[in-house]
Amino acid sequence: MLPKLDVDQMVSFLVGLLNTHSPTGDTDRAMVFIQQAFADVFPNLEMTMSPKGLLTGTLPGKHHDKPRALTAHTDTLGAMVQHVKENGRLQITQLGGWSWTSVEGEGVTIYATSGKQYRGTILPTTASIHAHTGKARNAIRDHTNMEVRIDAHTESDCETKELGIRVGDIIAFDPRVEVGSEGYIRSRHLDDKAGVATIFGALLAIQEAGLQPQQDTVIHISNYEEVGHGAATGFPDNLHDLISIDMAVVAPNQTSNEHAVTICAKDSAGPYHLGLRREL
Repeated sequence: MLPKLDVDQMVSFLVGLLNTHSPTGDTDRAMVFIQQAFADVFPNLEMTMSPKGLLTGTLPGKHHDKPRALTAHTDTLGAMVQHVKENGRLQITQLGGWSWTSVEGEGVTIYATSGKQYRGTILPTTASIHAHTGKARNAIRDHTNMEVRIDAHTESDCETKELGIRVGDIIAFDPRVEVGSEGYIRSRHLDDKAGVATIFGALLAIQEAGLQPQQDTVIHISNYEEVGHGAATGFPDNLHDLISIDMAVVAPNQTSNEHAVTICAKDSAGPYHLGLRREL
């Protein structure tokens, strides 16, 4: 019988993590949050941070010959300042893959080179319904006609640069976390902070039940998944099984379900390990 999950504590951890910005390339805040949260709860699991910022730790098992690993990532989609425009607003480039229409009107935090943080909004350059035709307002959104309006008095590139904002500064989207009365959680970046939270919850359940894994189990929290190499390093050479905890695509022609665990058979790059998949 599986041990009981402490859902309240798991959700509390998740909400704290969701509210900690971590666009890919700027994840230190979230990784420190995770490291401290694990240290507070799991005395037998020391999570160490690599120079590149990923976290790993090993939960001792009854056996040591076939170590296993669980991995999830805490980096999220975001944006970066590509150009400071003459009107003082910011042209941005994507961090990770997202649709421009999904961020129209979104509140953001700009992490300036100066060390300050500024609020802003992602808007189309044709946002005014009174000044632009329907054709202009309905143009396909891309980096050429979307910009960040900064919540600061700036009307020129020089004034924006005086704020300490530079090309390359990271921009984080508002997560807008809501925990509903029916138990549903509405938020950006559940991919894959919900995955990190499920690992936290599973470890907590094992600890509270006084159980020990059959094999040494590596806990691996990566911070570069959104750019394609999140779990590319940080595992022992004799690792036997690796399971990635991440979101599952829920769409037509997918055998997936938002109310259940999905075991992924393949992605665009090819199939996953057949033996482990069938074992699961």
